[in-house]
Amino acid sequence: MRQDEQQAVDIELVTPLGGRAGLYLQRDKAPRVLCLHGWLDNATSFVPLAPLLDKLELFALDFPGHGYSEHRHNTARYHFIDYLWDVDAVLDALGWEDCHLLGHSMGAAVAAIYSAGATERVRSAVLLDALGPISVTADSSTARLRRSLERNRQERRSQRHYQSIEEMISARRKNSDLSETAARLICERSAHVVDGHFEWRSDPALNWVSSLVMTDEQALDFLQNIEAPLLSLTATPQAAWSSREKTTARMQAIAHGRHDVVTGHHHFHMDEPEKIAETIQTFILANDKAAITRGHNEQPD
Repeated sequence: MRQDEQQAVDIELVTPLGGRAGLYLQRDKAPRVLCLHGWLDNATSFVPLAPLLDKLELFALDFPGHGYSEHRHNTARYHFIDYLWDVDAVLDALGWEDCHLLGHSMGAAVAAIYSAGATERVRSAVLLDALGPISVTADSSTARLRRSLERNRQERRSQRHYQSIEEMISARRKNSDLSETAARLICERSAHVVDGHFEWRSDPALNWVSSLVMTDEQALDFLQNIEAPLLSLTATPQAAWSSREKTTARMQAIAHGRHDVVTGHHHFHMDEPEKIAETIQTFILANDKAAITRGHNEQPD
């Protein structure tokens, strides 16, 4: 991830919620962008895109339980809403009063809801292939809770052993649209060697069934209270939990939203970053100036 003789470096942050890691690409006096990856991915999700965003300062976070970040305590759960507190803690640890958000999939959902909850800290948000969080009708709540409790009673799955990174790449690609190159990036950060074999570094608890997710009404309430400019780029057809009607309602709820459809698959930002890089960078640069006008603090020299 090089640009102008600069290279992203691994850094570890100490936060009240535990250690959080990520890849940092410093560019002095450039707009600051916090990059948020998808479920079971990690900070390398943004490695292909980063060199093309050459006018931006980037920190790609490993969410807890992913990459090099610490796992949540074994008495905790990976509730979606808790990732917002991780974003808040990471911004504090970086010393960033505010920033732009660039999120993919789950990270895009986190970026959207954080933008509603912490309006003073978000200059703009770019969402890649997720227009907000998973949401359901209220009458599905009991069935979901029962599934979650049943899964929790089952014995926790042990870590699978792999003989090589190639074997892990093959396993990862069976359940995703990742190209071999993209899968290798993610797997190399997600793997570690234990007693002569490879295991996933990510927390097995990430595979739990969430006991409670937002209702459709809650999701719309958050989205309609986003104040920052928002750009969404969508490539894949409707997810199983969504619908054309739900997506349309969400687009209409966002007051300052721009919604573009691009060609590709769910990880289009990794395999074809050149298709979207200029659009993303132009959007962020334009809205960085606008954010200063709106009263956000200027970044230090």
